[in-house]
Amino acid sequence: MRAYRDILKHSCIYGIGQVLCRLASVLLLPVYTHYLRPADYAVVAILDVATGLLAVVIGSGMVSAVNRYHFEAADDEGRRKVWWTGLAFLCLSAFALSLPTILLRWPISHFLIGPSEPRAGLYLALAMSTIGLNCIGQLADAYLRIRKWSGTAVTLSLVRLLLNIVLNVAFLVGWGKGVLGVLLGNLVTSIVMTAIQIGYLVRYEWPFAFDRGLMRKLLAFGSPLIATALLSVVMHDADRYLLRMFVSMDEVGIYSLAYQVGQGVNALCLVPFSAIWSVVVYEIASLPNFRQAYARVFGCFFDGLALVLLGASFFAHPVLDAITPRDYSAAADLIPVICLAYLFFSLHDHFRVPVLLAKKTLNMLPAFVLAAALNIAANCALIPWFGSLGAAWASVLTFFAFSMTGLLIYRKIDRYPYPFGRCLGVLAGMTMTWLAWRASDELPTAAHLGLAAVLWVVWAIGLSAIHLRTWLKERAELGPDGAASEPVESYGGAIAVRSNAAP
Repeated sequence: MRAYRDILKHSCIYGIGQVLCRLASVLLLPVYTHYLRPADYAVVAILDVATGLLAVVIGSGMVSAVNRYHFEAADDEGRRKVWWTGLAFLCLSAFALSLPTILLRWPISHFLIGPSEPRAGLYLALAMSTIGLNCIGQLADAYLRIRKWSGTAVTLSLVRLLLNIVLNVAFLVGWGKGVLGVLLGNLVTSIVMTAIQIGYLVRYEWPFAFDRGLMRKLLAFGSPLIATALLSVVMHDADRYLLRMFVSMDEVGIYSLAYQVGQGVNALCLVPFSAIWSVVVYEIASLPNFRQAYARVFGCFFDGLALVLLGASFFAHPVLDAITPRDYSAAADLIPVICLAYLFFSLHDHFRVPVLLAKKTLNMLPAFVLAAALNIAANCALIPWFGSLGAAWASVLTFFAFSMTGLLIYRKIDRYPYPFGRCLGVLAGMTMTWLAWRASDELPTAAHLGLAAVLWVVWAIGLSAIHLRTWLKERAELGPDGAASEPVESYGGAIAVRSNAAP
């Protein structure tokens, strides 16, 4: 039960930060959409593809590897070596890979964006510098999460947000710098916040300790994640580049805004959960009933995320109509489809648990290869016929195939009793609810939105009642010591699992 409390407690704390961040993003959308044309959004989106690819190679799966080996270290000295070895690698990797990209910025930017943008090389140099710093900062942020200093982590994320807002608004509104202003604001923010984050690591883990043998272990764990992360970038971002080949840059910008909203709403749930899940996932493995615990968390997560995405689908049109210029209004029709895609994508974080526990990260590669290939094929097939809507449905197909392929592969290591039947029923019910609501478009606007609110509340109450009843039943089945009534075997040697039998 402690693991559940940790997930709920720290997810709520991280969730507060995410809510404030997303609220700030919504409030700033009128600023960005008035001072950035749809074509400017397209430039930023394409730069995100390039910097995302570089970030994967720089990171080399090091954050995940350090998280994993932190729990394997026998003492404080061993854990100190884990963090310093990982940080040293990231610093060297960021410098070695960012510098050549910056030196070759003009030919690379012309290939990505095209020769029509005269400052494309400068944009690329700023974006690459920012991503190198962010990769280093991610490790320091992971340190705060490992220590379960969720309050500190959220405070720093809010400081980052406020600083970024002030700088971006100053560059955009005050000095009219456009895309250049956004990139400059991001770079200055990354410099300041990465320095602060590294300061925490230095303060609590000094002196410096580097272990070459440990470096090889970290890379052995993290290296397969490079390929999977590169393929993940293709899954998430290739559609923007492929859209550029078939439609105007304005349509690419509109799609990018819709994707940003859909992905952002998903992140509202996924980021706070993942921040503590990457730590608690290894702690749950030591519980006698760890398989049931993973399944229970999966069910709660699925229902909560589906509920949030349903709300986003209900209110996408009125919110965007109220805060963005008419040029961006078409984005609202794409948001429900992108929300569905991200519901499927988020399941993979749960399905891959056996791979992480068994340290068999290479087993994830087939799912990523299939999904990346399917994404490119589906986009090439659908975009010429349906434009940006085709790209959105290509994401649905890609993410569904990605998570389901992963499930089939990873359950060969171990399988958990996920409540698939109930989750499928929830998804089908929400889909029919949304379609029925859309069929009532002839209602006055106030009545239409009121009906959406009522339907969402009904779903929220119903799902909460189901989980409350399940929780009470589990409590009744627990023994007097709060443990499961039956012992289980150890988990394949990956992590020693304690039996609830008397010593």
